[in-house]
Amino acid sequence: MLDIQKRLTNSFYILLSLPATAMGFALCVQIAALSWILNTKFGLNLEDIGFVWLAGPLAGILGQPIVGLISDDVWFWRGRRRPFILIGGVLAALMILALPFIGVISDTLGLAGVIGVAIAVAISLDLAINISFNPTRSIIADVTPEGELRTKGYTWMQTVSGFLECWLI
Repeated sequence: MLDIQKRLTNSFYILLSLPATAMGFALCVQIAALSWILNTKFGLNLEDIGFVWLAGPLAGILGQPIVGLISDDVWFWRGRRRPFILIGGVLAALMILALPFIGVISDTLGLAGVIGVAIAVAISLDLAINISFNPTRSIIADVTPEGELRTKGYTWMQTVSGFLECWLI
């Protein structure tokens, strides 16, 4: 156990908050950018954009419980949450980078419309966020004792995440 983890200082709680904050940013970027890109850059109407938005929550309904069950019982890469955070974080970053290039991806694959690629990117991004979000929140329960210190950890997580998201966005 690390010294910072033994002492449970405020800086430790802030450090624990950063992965969940990063996943919150990814979700905010998806919400803020996806509809705008699809409407302004590709000229999709609201009905088509609605199908893209429907895909994400459907993926989350399936993805979150499965990842939650697996991440509670798996231990690899020297942790049970780390693999999900790393894999989900990298995949989310790649999908965010793919958002403005949906047209290029569609053309490269030889597809007639961008709606299929947009749905695939939205599903992938949502799954990536779902893969990482619950494990990033579960870290606090893993490394803090029950009671007031765990509550303090979750309070710090919400405070840091809310402050950074409001300040930066």
